[in-house]
Amino acid sequence: MYKSQFTKLIIISILILTFIVDGQLVTSEESQTKNYLKPIGQIFALNCGIAATNRYIRDVDYGKISFKTIETNLLNPWVWDADNFTVNQIGHPYQGKLYYTIARQYGHNYFESLVFTAFGSMQWEYFMENERPAINDLITTTLGGAMLGEITARLSNKVLDNSSVGMIRFAREAGAFIINPMKGVHRLIHGSMFTISSKDKNTIKNKIKFEISSEKQIYSLLHSKGIDEEKADSTTTVPFADYNFKMVYGDPFTSKKPFDSFSLNLGFSFRKDIVGNVMGKGLIWKKNLRSEKNAHSIFGLIQNFDYLTSQTYKIAASSFGIEFMAERVFFKDWHFLHYHQVGLIALGGASTEYYVKVERDYNLGPGAIIKTGFYFYKDNFAKISIKIDRFWIRTISGAEGVESVGVGRFEIQKNIFKGIGLAASYVFYDREGRYFSFPDVQVFNHEFRGMLTYNFY
Repeated sequence: MYKSQFTKLIIISILILTFIVDGQLVTSEESQTKNYLKPIGQIFALNCGIAATNRYIRDVDYGKISFKTIETNLLNPWVWDADNFTVNQIGHPYQGKLYYTIARQYGHNYFESLVFTAFGSMQWEYFMENERPAINDLITTTLGGAMLGEITARLSNKVLDNSSVGMIRFAREAGAFIINPMKGVHRLIHGSMFTISSKDKNTIKNKIKFEISSEKQIYSLLHSKGIDEEKADSTTTVPFADYNFKMVYGDPFTSKKPFDSFSLNLGFSFRKDIVGNVMGKGLIWKKNLRSEKNAHSIFGLIQNFDYLTSQTYKIAASSFGIEFMAERVFFKDWHFLHYHQVGLIALGGASTEYYVKVERDYNLGPGAIIKTGFYFYKDNFAKISIKIDRFWIRTISGAEGVESVGVGRFEIQKNIFKGIGLAASYVFYDREGRYFSFPDVQVFNHEFRGMLTYNFY
């Protein structure tokens, strides 16, 4: 009886909250004043919809919820779950970005939307699964969701143009919907998707740089201790993707609000060993140290999201850091940009050979980061770059110990014709796992790669 009543409650909640909480048609795309009730109601409705899908369409065990499962979740402490790496490190941030972008539609800034994202995650953990609430899910959903949410919110705004018509309008609306589904739903309900208006002259026109690249491994080498070398397939020794989409949004030296400047790298490899990369970096706050015509420097607070995975090696982290960044322009538009960041990892995950307590092939815990980069370049001509990231993760869930992981790239690139270029790179993945109850593990993989690139603005 209780399960039947709970099912009806979910369905009724979805209908009421979707059509009444935000049912009125308004002319503006986004609320001019902040609203607190509507995003709370819509986040709850979204969770109810996902829960109903899990229960009645996917028919998964963890979706079979009732008042009894809610009571159990509320009365018991939080745990570390055993979900696979992709679900925990990408699936939950994606769900969090849906919560975040709902809040952004109602006048809330980055920090306020971050709170709504945490609310959505907690509500999901307590009410929408029959598994105990997981602390790692709360952290990755909130922090990863806020970062991906702010990035996709800004990108969808860049794609949309309310003055466009016909197939161009359809393509823009469809593209924005894919990038930011909750904004698409919002525009559909409010009628903005079909309203033709003049172009907004007050829209912030942040410059965006894009690079698409295809890489081919030329030579690779593996040095390891404490792992099965046959497991480390020599064709995929470094968890960097073969096909990459890179984007730099805005100017960090002129930014004023959180994420007025950010970078994003998406990469995939579709070989026997599938590789996936998602790496984002956003400027939350800055202090100008130097601002001249040909020289700039800032001190800033950065949010990072890092996700690199292959069948053999995995590393992911949600972190915040303090960064110094400087740029100088030399003769004939040559730029020298460098940055140096130190910070804390709220939650990170790294590969492990030891499945301890949970059937999971990675460890979880907080830690620290160091990131540094050097770029010497001239737009549409050539670029030399060095980028190194190092992660330290103190295992709380998994094989107890400390994971130290470093990834880096040295790259030389030359444009040859209208944005098309050739490049050569040296990449490495280096990991050391020191454990309290298990043998230590050491890995150093490095590769030389050839690349075909295309840059556009």
